Amino acid sequence: MSRSRLPDSLRWRAVGWIEMGLSQAGAARRLNVSCSVVQRLWDQYIFEDLSRRHVSGRPRVTTPAEDRFLALSARRNRSTSVPQLVAVHFVASWRRISATTVRRRLHNAGLYTIRPVVCVPLNGRQRIARLCWAKEHVSWTRQ
Repeated sequence: MSRSRLPDSLRWRAVGWIEMGLSQAGAARRLNVSCSVVQRLWDQYIFEDLSRRHVSGRPRVTTPAEDRFLALSARRNRSTSVPQLVAVHFVASWRRISATTVRRRLHNAGLYTIRPVVCVPLNGRQRIARLCWAKEHVSWTRQ
């Protein structure tokens, strides 16, 4: 498995397996991680709590709920620009965030810019002629 953190769902699943009687090595095999990962996870469960710890670094300017709101707003109106989303967020939360932050949050949600296809505009007669040509050549193969 990668070096990224185990999601909370898998962490709790591993604790459940160990409490049911599965060995730590067995839980590690099922999760495809090393035994030391499960050992540390079990120790953390016994002595503390499995919730995420505070980490060093700059805190995020948006909450997960605000990130979901930005993605939802972008999905609802696909033609919305990033500056418009910044304004929508400001109206909703009364906090200013940068356009770069909005772009990052949208990229994390799997939303990217859609560039329009550039094509030559055709008039009605040209469209009809193209359609007739396509109907005549439907059965053609590459040979």
